[in-house]
Amino acid sequence: MSINNLLSKKRENIINKAFDLIISTYPEQSQIFLKGKNKKFTNPIGYNTNLSVEQIIDNIIADADLESFLSPLENIIQIRAVQDFTPSQAVGFIFLIKKAIYSTLHKEADSNELMELMSRIDSLALVAFDIFMKYRERIYDIKAKELMDRTWWLLKKWNIVTEIDDKILETK
Repeated sequence: MSINNLLSKKRENIINKAFDLIISTYPEQSQIFLKGKNKKFTNPIGYNTNLSVEQIIDNIIADADLESFLSPLENIIQIRAVQDFTPSQAVGFIFLIKKAIYSTLHKEADSNELMELMSRIDSLALVAFDIFMKYRERIYDIKAKELMDRTWWLLKKWNIVTEIDDKILETK
């Protein structure tokens, strides 16, 4: 049986294992809440994480190109980029998905096919890291702009700086 057929056959088991492994990266108090993965509005993190894991697994089964992984990867990383995760923790969920797949299939799958699949999943980690860095850069840009705005406001409040009228600049 091909690896894709095995993946399809054990899809639900892999998704549940991967979701549980990813949720285990959160503090214990949060894990209980996040496991309610079917509640879109009361638990958006658990819901989006589960949905994204499903999409990632489905893309792996379909041998999809890297571009089709961007949306589900972004959904998870967008959340993890604003939380207190280090870069390795934020993108480490890829390796947890890999672990769930390996632990489910390693006894039944052809070892060469399984190694090829594991290699493809490793390449997702590199894409995930690029996405993570993009979001972290946005966060730092927002923080820097906010700091400049506050500083400008304080300087204006204390009359340390004033705005120069455009008409004055044009006459000089």
